[in-house]
Amino acid sequence: MADLSIYDFDWHPPGWECIDRPDVFAWQWTAPNASARGVARATFADADVDERVREIGEFFARRGRTARWHVGPSTRSAALVALLRERAAAVHEPRNMSAELTRTRFRVNGDVRVEEVRTAALARAWLERAFPELGHEGISAEVDRWTKHEATGARRGGDLVAFLGGEVVGSASWRDASVGSCVQFVGGWTLPAARRQGVYSTLCAYRVERALARGLRYACIVADPTTSGPVVAKAGFVDHGPHYIFTGLQL
Repeated sequence: MADLSIYDFDWHPPGWECIDRPDVFAWQWTAPNASARGVARATFADADVDERVREIGEFFARRGRTARWHVGPSTRSAALVALLRERAAAVHEPRNMSAELTRTRFRVNGDVRVEEVRTAALARAWLERAFPELGHEGISAEVDRWTKHEATGARRGGDLVAFLGGEVVGSASWRDASVGSCVQFVGGWTLPAARRQGVYSTLCAYRVERALARGLRYACIVADPTTSGPVVAKAGFVDHGPHYIFTGLQL
C-alpha cells in the first residue's frame, strides 16, 4: 500500500503521459516537483530488463527528462536494482511503513491549529511559505493545478496546513487508497523554527482521526528516516523495509 502512495493518482494534470500496462507503469507531466515523473510498477522478468529499461528511458527522453524510478520492498529482481544503481545520479532510501489506525498514538500540541486547504488563497499562502524556491511563476502554476484538481469534486485526498501563533508552520497531505480501507500519508513540511514542537505529529493525529471517522482501518507512508520516519515509528508504525528512489537515471 505504501508503494501505491506515490502513483495512485485520482486526477491527471495537463500534459500527463504514461505507459500503463500490466508489466510497466511510468508517468510524466510538466512540473518541477518530484511527483511529476516516475516509474512505480515493473513486473517484467529479468530476461526482459534490458529491453524494458530501454523503452522506459525513451519515454522520458522524448521530453528531455531523465527517469525517476521507485523500487519497493517487494521487488526481488537483483538485475534491475543493480542496473538502476549503476545508472542513477542519486539514490534515496525512505522506508515503507504502515499501521493499524486504532493502535497509533501521536503527540498532539493543543496550540497547533490544523486547517484543511479549501481555497486557492490558502493554497498560495502555504506554497509561498513552504516552497519559496519555486518563485512567483512556479507557485502560480502549482496553485492553478491545485485549483483544477479541487474543482473536479472527485478528489480522494486533501492538504492540511498547521498554524502556530497565527503563522503557517507546517503542512501534510493524505490520499484515501482506491483499493482498500487504507489512508496514505503523503508529504510533510515543518518550518525549521517550529520543529520539535509537535507540528508534524499533530498533523498526523488529524489524519488518523479523519480516516477513522471515514471507516478506514490502516495507514501507510513512504517515510524519510531522518524526519517523518522516527515520528511515525514512535506512534506505532511498522517498518517494512527500504523504498528506493533512483533519480537522474540515464537509461
